[in-house]
Amino acid sequence: MNNPFFLPQEATEVQRRDIMQRSYAASQAQGAIVTPETRAVYDRYVRGECTLQQAIDKAMSIYPLPEKRPQ
Repeated sequence: MNNPFFLPQEATEVQRRDIMQRSYAASQAQGAIVTPETRAVYDRYVRGECTLQQAIDKAMSIYPLPEKRPQ
């Protein structure tokens, strides 16, 4: 597996942890529930094991959006 590439603002584990703490707070303020499964996926990003986009893709595969119904 290739090493993930991080932007300067997410280069360190501390920066990535701060990004996720702000994301969790914003999501919860909007009524989202951050499950242990979701947190585990994003913890991989914080540790530098995957990119944020890879973590998002994995989280979305766990909890896919509901299908839109035709109007």
